[in-house]
Amino acid sequence: MKISVMADKTNKQNILTLLEQMGYSLPCNCHGQHHCNGKQYPFDCSLIPKEPLTVSLPDTSGRITGIALEDMTVTSGTGDTLLIDLGTTTIALALIERSSGALRQTLNFSNPQRTYGADIVARIHAACSGSLKSLQHAVISALKEKIALLCRNNRQLPEQITSCFIAGNTAMIHLLMGYDCRSLGSSPFAIEVPSPEPFFYQNCSITILPWLSAFVGGDITAGLIACQITDRDNPAFFLDLGTNGEMALYHNSTLYTAAAAAGPAFEGGGLSCGCPAVSGAICGVRFKRLRPVVATIDNTLPIGICGSGAIQLCAELIRNGYVNEKGVLSERFPADGIFLSPSAQGTPLFFTPEDFRNIQLAVAAIAAGIETLADAARISLDEISDFYLGGGFGFYLNLEDCQTLKLFSSVAPDKIRFMGNTCLRGLREFAIKTPDSLTLPAVKQISLADSPYFEKRFIHHMTYSD
Repeated sequence: MKISVMADKTNKQNILTLLEQMGYSLPCNCHGQHHCNGKQYPFDCSLIPKEPLTVSLPDTSGRITGIALEDMTVTSGTGDTLLIDLGTTTIALALIERSSGALRQTLNFSNPQRTYGADIVARIHAACSGSLKSLQHAVISALKEKIALLCRNNRQLPEQITSCFIAGNTAMIHLLMGYDCRSLGSSPFAIEVPSPEPFFYQNCSITILPWLSAFVGGDITAGLIACQITDRDNPAFFLDLGTNGEMALYHNSTLYTAAAAAGPAFEGGGLSCGCPAVSGAICGVRFKRLRPVVATIDNTLPIGICGSGAIQLCAELIRNGYVNEKGVLSERFPADGIFLSPSAQGTPLFFTPEDFRNIQLAVAAIAAGIETLADAARISLDEISDFYLGGGFGFYLNLEDCQTLKLFSSVAPDKIRFMGNTCLRGLREFAIKTPDSLTLPAVKQISLADSPYFEKRFIHHMTYSD
């Protein structure tokens, strides 16, 4: 398979990173460090191209592949439509031309509400304790600032944006709109206000995609649109691998939905030296003679470790005997953590026992959640025809590492479809087509917190025996 890769003299990314950004996940034993001497592929894994080139890729069956909005080439011209993925940890913006769907600019930044708590539960508690207006102000102020920056990068005025489409989990939209969050913070977790109707802000029409339940928001609605998951006869699964682990299984004209409390670890939050997936983040870790060898995004000096790097490190720990079959760290794991690298500022970066525990808990929650939805629909995982993975996190995931940790339980590798930022892609599809109404199938919400089956499977996934 021939793939054209775009690059110019300013490029600082190696060929593996460029291909991963195009949706092709190519595991490399040294992650572009040239320790494998480039023998795994027909090209040198450490190559940093300075001009366009065409490479031959091997058969990618059994690897995570797919498409993402980020794959689209950014073209010049004015953008009139803004897409906002209002994530708990990261907010993603995309500027497009609505008539053609052409991508003009993209921009990601950390959600400023993180100062009120890394997860949704903490922010709901803060909102109910008198900080609702502050939470709302924080995100609106950040959006105004970043939208202005996005427009400057595209050499246009914010006033030229005439339509905006927003999606986020239910709590994030409540905080954006200043809605009372008390019903979201306690059982039975009911929604007391309907999804917002379209409205105008100055000269801009704003549409917020509807949520499906208290735990499954409009970002999942966007993901279902992007994957066309309800346009099929066979069971299909959608997973947004982020802070809340939102998931949906479509079977027999019914959507079974749930949210697994994975926490922010997959996005670098809650880790001792964690950071988002930005330039300098450690995105890969391999052991060479039991010494960690790290790879960073853009091959720059390390600033911390992002979720995908933590996933690979945990898989390496298991493969190299630092973790026993009961999921307990062995004596080989240093009590103060594993030294990864000096940071760009010269401070040491460590991966601690608490970091491993955070990843272990997040993985177990996701795997058990997948199995619980299948059990609720009374099907086996083997019956799922397609397993769609949403979220930019997956670009740096290695399927071998996921299988070592059993992140996706026993879902067959050839059924996994990595779709990138399905929230932005779904918003784009919705914006272009502008349907008169959004029709969704019957929704059955599964509360994992109240499920004995989930609890049993969660405990099972805290171990690593066959």
